[in-house]
Amino acid sequence: MADTEENPLLSTTRASDTSPQVQLHPLVLLTVSDYITRHTLRQQSGPIVGAIIGQQNGREITMEVAFEAKLIAGDDGEVRIDDQWFGERLEQYKTVYKSPALDLVGWFTLGPPAGPDPHHLTIHEYVQNMHNETALLLLFHPESVLEGNATGGKLPLTVYESLWEGSGGNDKTTTMDVDGGAPDQGKQLKFRELTYSVETGEAEMIAVDFVAQGGGNATAVDHARRVSVAAGEGSSKGKNKGKSKAEPEVTENGDEAVPLTSEDEELLASLTAKSNAIKMLRARINLLQSYLSELPPSYLTDAEIQQTKNPTEQPNHEILRAIQALLSRLPLLAPPDRDTFTREAAEQRADVELTNMLASITGSLGAASELGKKFAIVDSARNNRRMNSGGIGGPFGVGGGRPPFDMDGTSGGPGGIGGFFDTPIGGASAAEPGSSSKRTMKSLMGSVDKALDDIMGKMKKKKDQCDGM
Repeated sequence: MADTEENPLLSTTRASDTSPQVQLHPLVLLTVSDYITRHTLRQQSGPIVGAIIGQQNGREITMEVAFEAKLIAGDDGEVRIDDQWFGERLEQYKTVYKSPALDLVGWFTLGPPAGPDPHHLTIHEYVQNMHNETALLLLFHPESVLEGNATGGKLPLTVYESLWEGSGGNDKTTTMDVDGGAPDQGKQLKFRELTYSVETGEAEMIAVDFVAQGGGNATAVDHARRVSVAAGEGSSKGKNKGKSKAEPEVTENGDEAVPLTSEDEELLASLTAKSNAIKMLRARINLLQSYLSELPPSYLTDAEIQQTKNPTEQPNHEILRAIQALLSRLPLLAPPDRDTFTREAAEQRADVELTNMLASITGSLGAASELGKKFAIVDSARNNRRMNSGGIGGPFGVGGGRPPFDMDGTSGGPGGIGGFFDTPIGGASAAEPGSSSKRTMKSLMGSVDKALDDIMGKMKKKKDQCDGM
């Protein structure tokens, strides 16, 4: 193991029974993460410091809300909290969170996983002396996030409580003063790590779910890379000034980038999460399978195998019991009566398809009715136009053309034919306007009724098949 220097500010004593029990809420983590992100993107200088408010009931301390603090440089060059600004902001938060009443329970900042640094003592002593003697310190570790060490469900942060103890922390005479006491001579302010649990309220669950859905598509981009890409785009625009609009955006694999909607992004994030979960499940099943395959065969399953007194590989009975419990729960996922389950599933599927068919038929009938109305209007206008072009019927009961026979026995004009044939060209003897549209609508409705009868017959047949299962 590599030699690591011990942090002189960390206490060597373990947490006692009187140590606080910390409950950390996700809203504090979101606030700290947002503060760090804005501070980094804006390239601001100076430390990141904020306050945490919550409730304290005996040994139980809840960290529910956090806010950033305004810092000022002191005469000695050390960074301090602006006392006037901090007091006003704290009173504002107390006014907002009256039920239940929240008060200052600690503060947060950035630091290494090894523990607090000496420059943290100034702010911690200010918080203790001015607001809360038992204030806790939440130390966020950005190195763990950048290096990817925050795995296994462990958050990259540590919660510390402060205590006064002598220079010889291992001395038994100082153990009585660990959990209390005043800063007497010969004692030093040190920090002791506390265990914490994450508690989530109903409102916080909605906020965390919303952030998780949006964060599933987020991509971390290095600042240096972003600057280089921007510089490259600027130089390319200067050289190819008129070609940038015509060239589509191309991804790394050579395909054109397609803009995605928020629904598509949520769907992709959901599918990615499910895919990762399935991959993890498969990896764990393979791990269990490989573990079982490496175990020696059991004489209980095969009578020919002799029982060995001193097997080389001792099976872990706790793991085997857990695997057996998992296998015993698998039948609960499948129905005991598969035929009944299949029949009920088929009935539900038929009901869903019936509902979809009825909705489709209703839409088709509405479209057919609208088509019939439009066709009747067009046909009526066409008949009126033909009647106006044919003229008014003549004295022989025919159209407005010449009589059917001239005096010399020759045939009349085309308008005269209307007296002998049922055509709209003749005047009064023409067919009734709209008769063709009525015939068309009647034929169309007959086709719709026939299709409806066919669908109902198929549905009845399908239902009979489901009942026969």
